[in-house]
Amino acid sequence: MSKSNKKIGIVIALAAALSGCGETSDELDDKLTHNAKITFINSLNYMADFYLDKRSISTGYSGLFDNDNAVSRDVPFNEVGITYGYSYKVINNMINLGVRDSINGNNEERITTTLSNGDNLWVIAWKDSNDSTLSVISKKKSNNADVFNVRLFANGNYNVSVANSNVLTTEKGKVTEYLKISDCAEGLKVADKAIDLCSGDFGASYLLVVDANGKLVMAEE
Repeated sequence: MSKSNKKIGIVIALAAALSGCGETSDELDDKLTHNAKITFINSLNYMADFYLDKRSISTGYSGLFDNDNAVSRDVPFNEVGITYGYSYKVINNMINLGVRDSINGNNEERITTTLSNGDNLWVIAWKDSNDSTLSVISKKKSNNADVFNVRLFANGNYNVSVANSNVLTTEKGKVTEYLKISDCAEGLKVADKAIDLCSGDFGASYLLVVDANGKLVMAEE
């Protein structure tokens, strides 16, 4: 092969590599676009709005609470808001999340998190003493027939018992392992308070947000 033909071959090979080995622009765009699902839980003592915006290193949290970034409005206290589908470019996988009082527009709290493709997340607004705060955890199922499958997210350190036997102590702002509960009315206690699970279904998996007084939110995973 002549030198000129070798050069032509190299150019063609480079062009193919740069174009994704023959992939169309739509195919390349699909590979560069990731998706996440985010469900919002309000365990604060007031109605709340949740916000989401792409994180920019240069602007920080600026603009997070603009109206265009509201993704779940007027979520009643101790309720679950919407599940929001978020698409983003791979290089933009950092997001800002915020929550504030729906009525008064104050009590703002914010957090930054990094997404992975296919994430299915809970964003929990909760009270840490007198302050509102946000936590992000992954959804997770552990379905077992004939029992209630629950894990706990607590705002403090509380003893947990199942069928009157102590099994663990919660840690503030962290989620526990799954517990299997047979008796929906009295089978689970947190800080010696019975947690009523009877509105749920046997075999399903639930996240319970709790405080020293008992259950705040019961959300199906």
